Amino acid sequence: MGLTSANSLFDRFHSPTRGLLAKEEVFSHIEHTISSIGGPFEIIVGADSQLKSRGTFFALVITVIRPGHGGTFFYHKFQERRYASLQQRIFQEAMYAVGLATEVRQYLRDHHLDTPIRLHFDIGTNGPTRKFIQSLLSLAETNHFRAEIKPNSFCASTIADKYTK
Repeated sequence: MGLTSANSLFDRFHSPTRGLLAKEEVFSHIEHTISSIGGPFEIIVGADSQLKSRGTFFALVITVIRPGHGGTFFYHKFQERRYASLQQRIFQEAMYAVGLATEVRQYLRDHHLDTPIRLHFDIGTNGPTRKFIQSLLSLAETNHFRAEIKPNSFCASTIADKYTK
């Protein structure tokens, strides 16, 4: 599935404090939080996946952080076919994260907010994912996002990882 199908696929998100929300409610909550509370905010989008016998389990996460004051996050879990290749899974995670981050950015721009959005990729310099670093960082840059990898990619490697188990 590409970016266009991702837009209609991720229509519900879970919030640890607010429960199940429609994507529009999540975006509206983010917009309201940023516009009504002073101070800078960080928005980070990350994804992770786990390969299991029944298929590939994905989690997409949007975090909203007010540095020094905490934050919140929203996640969407789903299952797809079994991706046998690590490269396929890692790139699919990245495509989903880029697609969702693009949607959030456009929503905020439509509401006259220009809050930077970063991507977190669940890859690092140790292990088999190191060979994908340059390609994924280029993907992020091409789409005008700054991206981080392990050990700084907590949105993907910690939060999203928790919801793929």
